[in-house]
Amino acid sequence: MFDSSGGVVPGAKVDVQNQGTSATVSSITDASGNFIAPSLPVGSYRITISAPGFKTNVRDKVSINSADRVRLEITLEAGEVSEKVTVSAEAPLLETASTTLGGVVNAQRVQDLPMNGRSITQLLAVIPGVMLIGGTQVVGGAPSRIWETGAKYLVDGGDSGQVDSDLADGGYQSAARINRISADAVEEMRVQQNQFSAEYGQGIGGVVNYITKSGTNQYHASVFEYFRNEKLDSRNYFNAPPAQKPSYRLNQFGGTFGGPILRDRLFFFVNLEDVRQRRGHTFNVFVPTATFRASLAPALQPAVDTLPLPNGAVSSADSRLAQYLGNLSDVLGENTGGFKVDYQITSSDRFSARYNVNQATNILWQGVGANQARNVPSLLQLGRLNYTKTVSSTIVNEASMFINRVHTDIFGALTDDARAFPAVTIGGGMAPIGPAQPELFVGNTSYTWLDTLSWIKGNQQFKFGAEIVRSDMNKARGFGETLTFQSLNDYVANSPFTAATIGYPRVGMRESNFNFFAQDDIQVSPRLSLNLGLRYQYDTSPSEAAGRGANYNPVTGFVDPEGSTYIDAPKTNFGPRLGIAYTPFASKNTVIRAGVGMLYSNLQGAIGQYMPANIAGTSLERSITRAQLPGLSGFPFPNINQYVLGTLTVRYMPFDWKPVYTEQANFNIQQGLGRSMVLQVGYVGNRTLHLDPTFEYNPIVPGTGARRNPRYGSIQWFENGSGANFNALQVGFKRRLTAGLTLNASYTWEHIFEDNLGPNPSGPREYATATYDVTHYLEFDYTYQLPAAPKIPKVVGSGWQINGITTMRTGTPYTVTCGCDPVGVGSLTGRPDLVAGVPVVPVNYDLPTNQLNRAAFKVPAAGSFGSLGADTYRGPNVFNWDFSMFKNFSVTERQQVQFRAEMFNLFNTPQFGSPAASLSSPSTFGQSRSTLSASTGFGTNRQIQFALRYSF
Repeated sequence: MFDSSGGVVPGAKVDVQNQGTSATVSSITDASGNFIAPSLPVGSYRITISAPGFKTNVRDKVSINSADRVRLEITLEAGEVSEKVTVSAEAPLLETASTTLGGVVNAQRVQDLPMNGRSITQLLAVIPGVMLIGGTQVVGGAPSRIWETGAKYLVDGGDSGQVDSDLADGGYQSAARINRISADAVEEMRVQQNQFSAEYGQGIGGVVNYITKSGTNQYHASVFEYFRNEKLDSRNYFNAPPAQKPSYRLNQFGGTFGGPILRDRLFFFVNLEDVRQRRGHTFNVFVPTATFRASLAPALQPAVDTLPLPNGAVSSADSRLAQYLGNLSDVLGENTGGFKVDYQITSSDRFSARYNVNQATNILWQGVGANQARNVPSLLQLGRLNYTKTVSSTIVNEASMFINRVHTDIFGALTDDARAFPAVTIGGGMAPIGPAQPELFVGNTSYTWLDTLSWIKGNQQFKFGAEIVRSDMNKARGFGETLTFQSLNDYVANSPFTAATIGYPRVGMRESNFNFFAQDDIQVSPRLSLNLGLRYQYDTSPSEAAGRGANYNPVTGFVDPEGSTYIDAPKTNFGPRLGIAYTPFASKNTVIRAGVGMLYSNLQGAIGQYMPANIAGTSLERSITRAQLPGLSGFPFPNINQYVLGTLTVRYMPFDWKPVYTEQANFNIQQGLGRSMVLQVGYVGNRTLHLDPTFEYNPIVPGTGARRNPRYGSIQWFENGSGANFNALQVGFKRRLTAGLTLNASYTWEHIFEDNLGPNPSGPREYATATYDVTHYLEFDYTYQLPAAPKIPKVVGSGWQINGITTMRTGTPYTVTCGCDPVGVGSLTGRPDLVAGVPVVPVNYDLPTNQLNRAAFKVPAAGSFGSLGADTYRGPNVFNWDFSMFKNFSVTERQQVQFRAEMFNLFNTPQFGSPAASLSSPSTFGQSRSTLSASTGFGTNRQIQFALRYSF
């Protein structure tokens, strides 16, 4: 607080009032003229400053977002307190008090920007450094193995993704990643990517916090219906006539309602949303011809007969296969709801409760054969209780409790017909055979207790906190059989490369996490801010509920006795944070920011998903290879259990396991361009250590057919000695709403290297570009409220708005494989040799059908690794325009009806996926056989959606 001469004003009274609920926080400026109002809920605020000898200063409409540290410099005019100066203000665009990289997507952008599939996850990609890969999949500045499990997803500060890794592991990502909150219930999305407060941890891939809406002193409601039909869409590139266009029917309808129960005291907000969707897929695959089927031995015919007969051309690479082009429809039924209550008990006591539920059934087709649809029911629930106590003008305590529950039960769902055949994979490019759905039960719950204390002392704001997370993971996986044939010739000979069984009965994994942090944000001077933090994390060694868990012991060569400790839980996980923000010039239009920090992942995903296989007497996971048993046959399925030794699959995690951690750094400059625009340019980097790729710890000794430890089959070793490096240039531009136009743009140049270690490690060639590396990524989004047309009736000429998101990026890397096992370790993931002097890109290159020259690669000699590195080549580039147009009709001053038309991939540009790249599949080698997304999300053909909304 300053006077007109630039001197500070101590002792001024400051009232910060939420303009929606009238809740007010009061403070007095200190000797340096500073005041701090901590722990404010997201919203718009009125700030009133009064001091003897000065006119009362009022700042209206100051927006506060989650995790914001907003610094306002206010100059008071001399005069009487009874005189009032009111200014309509906005939070500054320059971040002078924080060094966190990331951004915010507010409720208006959530409502206005086009979202294919109405998935709010897609909107994360409007934040600089976050990228859309395909469908609804996003990645950021983290190793590819870390983003999905290492990114921390929060709802109102509570973890919403801690317990769904089992669903993702079972191949049910479509159910597991449904948001448990509707887009219409989101107040804002806050993304923190690099150098964030010690208050947040485990977000190696970033922290995403969805803040839900609350009721206010005015009643607000909305009703909506979103509608889609395939007749409005263009054809998918791979669905050319005479093939029938796949169906797409979507009805998404619901509403919200919020307001006061007791004015200024008690508020509610409720939302309901239903989805009814039938979404067709075009499958473009190769299946056996009728002639070939008839030539097979009787034992082999029934399995291939579960595939449809071809309806297209015979393969030029193998006349036994021909094209099949057909449509199958996924079915989604989804019900989402939420209820939230906020109670301002007194001026210093605030209570909030929220409950969200999502109940869905997904029928997902994974292939064209019989029994290749997955029926996935899920029940996802989130709950939160929060109590905030203002102890004094300088001390605020906030206590929260969260519950996060995931449940699905398809155990025993397979029919007798589905059990008749194993899941069969055949090299050569043929469609897979057999059931696609493993039976699964998941009943996972996490409980979180969080308490934070904010303390203001002079120019410092301290924040201390403790968090305890208890995870109960209950799961079971039904019995299943799998066969892998290296080629179609091997299938004819009934000679599989591997035969395996999967499954285990119900087990319960338990784990607790203890987190503590201290944060000190210091305003050293009006131009210099420091952010200092330290976080400590302790994860207990997980255990099995009945005491049956154990780890493999490489010293004894046996699985340890039941009840043994899995690992020695690390006790030194200290994560420091340091950030500096400096305003060098008197104009205060430039801010230089830099920060470093360290973050740790946790153990929940790795042990919860994989270690149940070690529970004695329960695991059904066994495997045997042709190298071990040269006479191995596939039909009838071999009785693997007859081999007492050498078939049981177990897992091994080093006892001195170290959690994945990353060292982050950033340096950036923000430049204000007038009052409504800001440009940011900066470097972002991180180094990640102790990644956990899977090795085969018990390979087959080349030439012997025997495994190194003959007591077991595969021993999957979760080694954690590899790492990754990420370096990027990020440029961001933001224009706040001015003259009806909002514009955001970002460009990222990046490179991610990581150890792509698999079952056939071959040294330096495995340290390569990461699978999700995107060298160039350009995105811009906009909303524009068109000016009213003169001389045209208002009902027609006004109320128009256009919105859009445009994305351009380079392709993602992929690896060419030989589909062979040159070193005899029991895996078909070997890579080929490059043929000297032969170009990799064919002379007659054609997208999408001829992207690789088959003659440039050859199968390596027996006993040697191929010379080709991992992730050597990149898939096609992507250019996508999503666009929408609204027409708003004013019914009354507060009531509005909106009609919207949304077009995804406006120019119908084919967004091809990476080509097939296995030498063992000559029918498809070098060809992109699908788009990035076949039917929804980023990377589809052009699709059109209509919507009608009513709100007040």
